[in-house]
Amino acid sequence: MLILNHGLIVNGDGRTAPFTGSVVIEGSRIAAVGPGNYTGGIDDTVIDLEGRLVMPGAIDPHTHAVAPGPRFASGTPGVSLEEVLGNLRRHLSQGHTTVVDLDGFKVPEETALAQGRQPVRIEAGTVHFAPMFAAADAADGAGLNDVHRSMTAREMVDAGAVVIGEVGAGMTLGGGGQDYMYIPAAVEQTTGVKILPAQAKALKYAVLGRHIRLGNPDREKIAELLQQQGLTGLITVDKLIKLIEESVLPSFQVALDGLVASANLAVELGVPTLVHNSAPSDEAAREAASIAKELFIGGHTNHGTFSAEEAVENARWIREQGGFVEIDTFDAWGRKELHATPEHLIALMQEGLVDIMATDYAAGHWDGMFEMVDAVARVGLVPLEQAVAMATGNVGKALPRVGADRGQLKAGQLADVVVSAAASPADVQLVVIDGEVALTRVDFAVPTVSA
Repeated sequence: MLILNHGLIVNGDGRTAPFTGSVVIEGSRIAAVGPGNYTGGIDDTVIDLEGRLVMPGAIDPHTHAVAPGPRFASGTPGVSLEEVLGNLRRHLSQGHTTVVDLDGFKVPEETALAQGRQPVRIEAGTVHFAPMFAAADAADGAGLNDVHRSMTAREMVDAGAVVIGEVGAGMTLGGGGQDYMYIPAAVEQTTGVKILPAQAKALKYAVLGRHIRLGNPDREKIAELLQQQGLTGLITVDKLIKLIEESVLPSFQVALDGLVASANLAVELGVPTLVHNSAPSDEAAREAASIAKELFIGGHTNHGTFSAEEAVENARWIREQGGFVEIDTFDAWGRKELHATPEHLIALMQEGLVDIMATDYAAGHWDGMFEMVDAVARVGLVPLEQAVAMATGNVGKALPRVGADRGQLKAGQLADVVVSAAASPADVQLVVIDGEVALTRVDFAVPTVSA
């Protein structure tokens, strides 16, 4: 057995206050959790945690590039297996013991390539249905082959997919994927100049606005931005407008149609749908929520295209339909390139409208879920036990196929455990997956047990 003694236990149910105690692991399952300490036997490993935090492994319900195969709802060619494994090592280091792959065009054989080479569990999503294929082809589609195109959502669910998603995504709905991938690539191809995601976003907003509306470009603002970005003389205002429209709009309406179609599919298949929730997709997301109800997850409801007030209003609607509100870390505590402030997150927390946390991708620079747990608990937005549940037990409720055996520290659950510094959930020091130590960053005290 593996015995973790003298820890401050936050069990993931969102109700139980932290308490000092121990976790006993036998094989791949938790055998006991309680306030006492266990001495163990000669064949057991006993670790004295000296008051460190003990939490369930985080379940990240919104990730990308964690298996080979096409990425995003745009069917973009995937990253190398080497990069995939690097991404998974980063998730492990952040205390994420399960990740849900929302590159929904992948097939089980691709997920298996990464699953067998490292300890983090990878759960699959699916977007193998007609409007999503059409949206992918309108935006990109270069990563899709005949195997992907012949797969169906029903077959994926039968094979173990836990969610329909990510439905839409920023590449097909004018979001962050356009800002860090397609618009910069189109600008560079035309002008030879590389622009940053923040610059691409500013151009996109000047042409189409936050809500992606055709026909009212701010020509004066566009000219000003071209000057600031060193593009004056390399591209005209009219050509820039056309470039942005041709990058963003072809996939936009069919992707919106896909959000509604996914809600009907969720009801049919009995699995949740997780949709790209943003200002441009707000109306379609609300319609989808009214159909799917408790099978609806509003992905990254703290999306930067919303105003804080819009995000709160959208979240209230989702809750009224019985759905789940997700907020994402993006890169708001680290790189701060795509999401420079947690303003929307704070507003949603203050109104009590957050159900679950995730990371999303943030161009490969996402912050960890326990960083968000640390941040919101430290300033008193929510108690620690509730913040931890948003990253663990609550995710299991939103994704029942995942939550059946993980997300809480209790007997019978899979032994996925994270130990962090007592003062900081973000300072992950020990990760156990399936009862095995997958990561350790400190030398823990291991008492000697006599025969």
